[in-house]
Amino acid sequence: MRKKIVVGGVIVLVVGALLFIYGFFCARAQMITLVSLILRGLLLGGLFALTGFGLSLAFGIMRVINVAHGDLAILAAFLSLACMNFLKIDPFVSFVIVAPTLFAIGFLSQKFLINRVLPRGLNHPVLVTFAIGIVIQNLLLLIFTPDAQSLTPVYLLGEGIKLGEIYLSRKYTVSFILALITFIAIHWFLKKTYLGKAMRAVPIDSEAAKMMGIRPEAIYNLAMGIAMLTTALAGILLGTTFPFYPYTGPGYLIIAFGVVIIGGLGSLKGTFIGGLIMGVSLILGGYFFGAHYQLMVCYLIIIAVLLLRPQGLFGGKA
Repeated sequence: MRKKIVVGGVIVLVVGALLFIYGFFCARAQMITLVSLILRGLLLGGLFALTGFGLSLAFGIMRVINVAHGDLAILAAFLSLACMNFLKIDPFVSFVIVAPTLFAIGFLSQKFLINRVLPRGLNHPVLVTFAIGIVIQNLLLLIFTPDAQSLTPVYLLGEGIKLGEIYLSRKYTVSFILALITFIAIHWFLKKTYLGKAMRAVPIDSEAAKMMGIRPEAIYNLAMGIAMLTTALAGILLGTTFPFYPYTGPGYLIIAFGVVIIGGLGSLKGTFIGGLIMGVSLILGGYFFGAHYQLMVCYLIIIAVLLLRPQGLFGGKA
């Protein structure tokens, strides 16, 4: 713990020094631009963190890498689009329909597919979820065609939120607030409720959990369902923020992987911090090196984390 505090302090001092030097030698307008970009990156990072929550929960509790995670998020976006087109309801209101649907998909796929192959090793669940992702992509292509879609409501367009001379994107701000609320809710659930404590106990010692009357398979089913609730919200927010296609799921899977690798697989707190780091890296990378190199900067940070601290910044702690 002391080492983490020291490392964090050093990082803050280095970043602060670099900002001071940059501000000293650059014009005030450029400094305002830099601060605006960092805030924009942090807000976008909240959305990235929310995208990674479901993946982190699945690995932390079931030790399952859900390769269909990105496709399930895009499925949520398309379900919200269907609600908007046919039921004429707001994308955020559609969460009351999309969330139970994703919960059912997660619960049933875990119960009837993933649980059956878990005893055979970690590779089999990966293959099962890969197949689920392929099925989702092809169904979306058949039903919605490959055209670009968007969920952005009118009230999220226009001028951003003004803070002095800085403007914050409405879409990014809403995403960050909802990601923060989701993080607090899941953290409270895992720490304070009996079911949450059972979910934390099963991956530590499943045999001891069985002796306490906990059925690991039932816990896995519920955990995957809860992971899909966060994925449903992430999918809707991704749809209101960016255009999406039936085949964009793997791209968001890569982002989610990057977030959880930086923060630490299975660590909810690490996933949130990893999302913020990913968001700031993406925005600053695009500003300094161009849009074509945004993801390259993020990948370099992921590689650096894997080399220096393979277990991630928070080492798998919830």
